Amino acid sequence: MTADTGIQEKDYVRQRLDPRVGDPDYLHLADLLAALEKFRSDEKLVILDYGCGGSPYRALFPNAEYRRADFGEMKDLDYVIGNDSKIAEKDAKFDLILSTQVAEHVSDPRTYFAECFRLLKAGGQLICTTHGTYPDHGCPYDFQRWTADGLARDLALAGFEIERSLKLTTNGRAMMYLIQRFSGWFESPAGFPSAMFRLMRSVMHRSPKLWQRLADKAFTRNRTVDSQETGHDFYLGLMLQVRKG
Repeated sequence: MTADTGIQEKDYVRQRLDPRVGDPDYLHLADLLAALEKFRSDEKLVILDYGCGGSPYRALFPNAEYRRADFGEMKDLDYVIGNDSKIAEKDAKFDLILSTQVAEHVSDPRTYFAECFRLLKAGGQLICTTHGTYPDHGCPYDFQRWTADGLARDLALAGFEIERSLKLTTNGRAMMYLIQRFSGWFESPAGFPSAMFRLMRSVMHRSPKLWQRLADKAFTRNRTVDSQETGHDFYLGLMLQVRKG
């Protein structure tokens, strides 16, 4: 949820719905899209995009009655989210709620998840994606991160039944993303030979597509991983599919 109008721009939406090799966040956004693609539907669902921003994944649900909620500075909203993370809508309204990269920005996630539960019909689903390990990116605030177990716990406390938990962009693929995306962090320490640092930064800036294609080839199995699978202890994102019983 953010008042930043930049997230409504066409390129922001395109990078999420059609991530391409060469985009700065390609490695992670391609994995996020791969996880969300599993829920693409032509059904006439009633959907709430809860913390919608630019609603980049709206096109996955072409026949839905698609409602958008965010803070009042955003455009074309159906609901304005209050400071308490709630909206003015009756109980049991929606078949599906999308919460994509929102929860880390919510000041009171317990209330937010409880509101998701209230708004869903019996049997309705919440698709929640958020970050595991990731740099701060306030818009305007960035409050928290989760582990897979921690997010499952908090959603279960809100009353949800956990159906699926995925870790996104794990281990070596995550490291390759971070090295490229934040190569500016690599500065040569005083008195230390700087050639290695200059070479690394040069590769990152001049050959991003080569770096990303290498990551795609080397770490295909690290894109979307069941949270129960062992050995994936470092991950950029999470996706939980949960249901209101």
